[in-house]
Amino acid sequence: MVALLSSTIAASMIVAAGEFAIPPKPEPSFYKTVKQCSMKISDQCGRTIVEAVLEDRDISKQCCVELVHGMGKLCHDDFLRFYVSLPELGVDATHVYTRGIQVWNNCVREAASNI
Repeated sequence: MVALLSSTIAASMIVAAGEFAIPPKPEPSFYKTVKQCSMKISDQCGRTIVEAVLEDRDISKQCCVELVHGMGKLCHDDFLRFYVSLPELGVDATHVYTRGIQVWNNCVREAASNI
């Protein structure tokens, strides 16, 4: 997840006349928060969750447990905002937020059945 986050942040920087421009909206501290959140989940599950949200893929029970009990709702919501803030991803904000809620709710049920 850290590698994915790092490459996504790097991709979000645009070289223009020798300067780096950060995408509009998020404050610099937001990127620090997202990076801290990425450390609360394995790289494999991080990729799986990104694919579930952006590409409507399924998530394993183990990754749901990591999302719900490891990363938590606030971090999940921050990642949704992060994806939407990157214009080069070209994501539909409504889809990301709707799918993000579905992923979270499904994972809460999956994680609860794991207790």
